[in-house]
Order: sequence, then C-alpha cells, then structure tokens
Amino acid sequence: MKFLKEIKIKPLDIVIVLFLFLSSFSVLAFLPKKEAGARAEVRVNGIVVKSFDLSQDDAWTYRSKNGQWNIIEVKNGKIRDRADNSPDQIAVHTGWISNVGQTAVCLPHHLVIEVMSGQKNNEVDYNA
Repeated sequence: MKFLKEIKIKPLDIVIVLFLFLSSFSVLAFLPKKEAGARAEVRVNGIVVKSFDLSQDDAWTYRSKNGQWNIIEVKNGKIRDRADNSPDQIAVHTGWISNVGQTAVCLPHHLVIEVMSGQKNNEVDYNA
C-alpha cells in the first residue's frame, strides 16, 4: 500500500486513460448491423411464386392444387404466415420476420418465406 501513496497522477495521465477507454468502444462501429429487408419471396418447391415489397402492407393466399393453403401477410415492414392448414403450424408460430436472411418454413406445403435484400451483395459468391 505504500507504493500507492507515492504515485502521483498527472493531467496527461488522465487524458491518456480517457483516450484508451473511449477508443476501446470504437470497435462497436465496425460490427455488422442487421439490415432491414426491402422485399421478401415466397417459394414453393424452390420456385418463387410471389415477391412482396415489405414497405407496402399486403395479404395474399397461396392455394395449391391438392387443397393446401397459406395466408401470407405483410405489415409495417414485416412478413408472416398468418394462417395455414398444415398439421404442425410451425410457420404460423414463427411469427413476424423482417431481417434479411430470416425465413419462415411450412414443410408440409414445401413453402418458404424469406426476407431478401433489396440490393445485390457483391461480397457473396452466389446470388440467386
């Protein structure tokens, strides 16, 4: 404890400590941010059957030839499978999705809702 009494803090020491403290948070500026999606696609068996602009509220019912149906809803920049006649209701329970890359999947109907970026990403090797 004797050595603590001998340490004298100079004004420049305070400046250096504050600079180091604040610069440690600069890493937060480089973290990836979640990008809000501009559009979403509904695919059945891998084929796009409908695209949605997430900035426009909309509702659409997908009906297949074998009696399967899904009600897709877009509201406030989000999309969801509001209702369907699948036995497990997993896509319905997924709820609203809005971030690029998020999906809602209805396996019995082979239906996938995916939020897509409105811009082409040149950093990936493959763009569908």
